[in-house]
Amino acid sequence: MIAAIMGATGLVGNALLSQLIESEHYSKVIVLGRSTPALVDHQFGAEKVQFIACQIDEIHELTLTDTVDHAFCCLGTTIKQAGSEEAFIQVDKLAVIAFAKLCQQQANPKLKFLVVTAQGANAKSSVFYNRVKGEVEHALIGLNIPVLTIFQPSLLLGERHHNRLLEGIGQTLFSALSWMFVGPLQQYKPINAQTVAQSMYQAALSPQVAPKTQTVTNLMMHNQRF
Repeated sequence: MIAAIMGATGLVGNALLSQLIESEHYSKVIVLGRSTPALVDHQFGAEKVQFIACQIDEIHELTLTDTVDHAFCCLGTTIKQAGSEEAFIQVDKLAVIAFAKLCQQQANPKLKFLVVTAQGANAKSSVFYNRVKGEVEHALIGLNIPVLTIFQPSLLLGERHHNRLLEGIGQTLFSALSWMFVGPLQQYKPINAQTVAQSMYQAALSPQVAPKTQTVTNLMMHNQRF
């Protein structure tokens, strides 16, 4: 099969890319983005990676010559990194939708599109971040992708290439207090990026008959049940 991924240099995307290129299930992995992913530690399978350099606002201009079977979207930023709410929307909403449409070009009736949004995503939320995440979910559902799987993680744990001070403090704090997330609070427990990546990989390879739309919650990823 052929996989395509955006956000491969991020926390979840980098972990997922390692699995894709080393997987015997994929003969080719198309990586789209502004920066070439580091493949030094993943030499096995690296020869099947095709990197397509593109800016966020150029995705809608691209054409893929290959028919994508599984598309993975791990795009995500912060308002601070983006610089403004408008720039945040360009990355976390418009680019995600553009990537989905790009992967639909070949009209593969078995296309699977797997995307990371966030716990609390709600198009009607008064919280800007959650509202944008909810809006992108709503837009993707409206595209009628054969198989759409939405992953809603809580705070992501892992080593980032770009320092996010508040998230770093949050990771340290919540890791120390992880014992508190039991019972009803377990659904809010911070989750390792590797766990999210593994969940996406397993969901992609699971037998699913189109049409199907599924939301994988933070708790489901922790329990690896979806």
